[in-house]
Amino acid sequence: MSKEVVKKEANQAERVEVMPCTAVRQEKEGFLLVAEVPGVNDKSLNVTVENGVLTITANNNVTTPEGYRLALREISPVTYKARFELPDRVDAAGVKAVLKNGLLRVTMPLNEAQKPRKIAIDAE
Repeated sequence: MSKEVVKKEANQAERVEVMPCTAVRQEKEGFLLVAEVPGVNDKSLNVTVENGVLTITANNNVTTPEGYRLALREISPVTYKARFELPDRVDAAGVKAVLKNGLLRVTMPLNEAQKPRKIAIDAE
C-alpha cells in the first residue's frame, strides 16, 4: 500500500489514503475483482459504477475505546480508494459486490452480446 494523503480526524488519529491491493481476472462469464480491505465493514464501504468507471471507497474502523490509553499503534486508520475503467463489454447493471473476511469480491458480468455463442450450421 502506498501512502497518498494524511488527514487529521477529530480523535487526533491520522487517516491515511491508500489504494487497496487488488487482483482482476477474466472468467467465462465476465470479470472478478478481489480487493483487500481489512478492518472495513459494509456500512463504511461504497462500490459504484458510473460512466464506465467502477469506484471503491471505504474506511477501516480503528478506534481506541474511551477510557483507555493507546500504548502501541501498528494499525493505522485508513481510507481505501480505487477507480477502474470498465471495458465496454461489461454489463454495468449486473455488477455485484460481496464483502467477507476483509476481502471485497466484485463480479462484473459480460453483456449478453459479448458472450461467446455457438453458431448453428445449416446443411444443404
